[in-house]
Amino acid sequence: MLSRKLFGFTECFGVVLPSLSDSEENRGLGGFQQFLKSLQSGPPEDSLEEGQAVALRPASPLMHIEAFLEALTTANQDGRVIVNRQGSVGQSSLKFLLLNPAVHFAQVVKECRALVIAGGTMQPVSDFREQLLACSGVEASRVVEFSCGHVIPPDNILPLIICSGPSNQQLEFTYQRRELPQMMEETGRILCNLCNVVPGGMVCFLPSYEYLRQVHAHWDKTGLLARLSVRKKIFQEPKRASQVEQVLTAYSTCIASCSHSEGHLTGALLLSVVGGKMSEGINFSDDLGRCVVMVGMPYPNIKSPELQEKMAYLDQTIPRTHGQPPPGTVLIENLCMKAINQSIGRAIRHQKDFASIVLLDHRYARPSILAKLPAWIRDRVEVKATFGPAFAAMRK
Repeated sequence: MLSRKLFGFTECFGVVLPSLSDSEENRGLGGFQQFLKSLQSGPPEDSLEEGQAVALRPASPLMHIEAFLEALTTANQDGRVIVNRQGSVGQSSLKFLLLNPAVHFAQVVKECRALVIAGGTMQPVSDFREQLLACSGVEASRVVEFSCGHVIPPDNILPLIICSGPSNQQLEFTYQRRELPQMMEETGRILCNLCNVVPGGMVCFLPSYEYLRQVHAHWDKTGLLARLSVRKKIFQEPKRASQVEQVLTAYSTCIASCSHSEGHLTGALLLSVVGGKMSEGINFSDDLGRCVVMVGMPYPNIKSPELQEKMAYLDQTIPRTHGQPPPGTVLIENLCMKAINQSIGRAIRHQKDFASIVLLDHRYARPSILAKLPAWIRDRVEVKATFGPAFAAMRK
């Protein structure tokens, strides 16, 4: 309660400051008022580098401390404290991590007759069954899983898995291989070919902002960026949330203008990031997204302390299914596939919409990966070992 009272105090009185010069103002303010003033003033907009994310200060730091202490006092054996040590105290952090969400969910299950868990992108759902429902005491016989089909006709979607590029380079965007020049160049060549046959807008998702920067710089150096720009105007997802609307407006305006002109430019190509600002909540319907390209498989960082604790916990507490990888490994794969499914669903938004979905990595052809795609995509996907047949299918 104390933190909330202080927050209310700063809301009411934190902005009541006399209009003085900087030196007079600093001399007249008490220490607490100077602290409040420092919370209100952020970095000037023009002092930030292009693409730099703005770190927002919490409304009341004491509320975060209160929540952390409350988590510690109600913690059980499934809780962990993550200590992140950085160069300074201000950059370091403490975080409470609850490894077993069923601790709180079990009470909900106990008090209700029936429970509905619904969502737009829930595949793969094994996490819900094993980590949430089973650990809450729900018997497997009580769980009913229902997945709706899609409203679009089968001919309105073309999902392709491409295993190798135009120069027969096998597509394997692992962390060790994706930064190789030949992998980035093969990606550029594939996009150049797709830009020649795809009308309107194309959205290409890459694993991270850093990889997007590396790929863009390499394409610029090798001339691939210029080749791409012949058919599509290139846009990049910004790191700053304040610039997203501006980029999307320019992207859609370019596509609309190209549809009414007879020039060589046929639309736009938007380079985005999986899990970024444009992979969820933004609709690339109709001409805004006639093709969605997923470059590689965006596995999370397994060196993350939080992820390592979660993997170790699952390996110790959840029985391993015969013939399946350890539960911790399944978690990593599920996190990757949820991010992919969230991104590739941006294109098809209504019954009359149509688009192609291109997955660039031979690992997508594995049965275990295919099984974790949404049914409306999995049932129609075509695996192409070489680029030629894939390009022929796109041209149709």
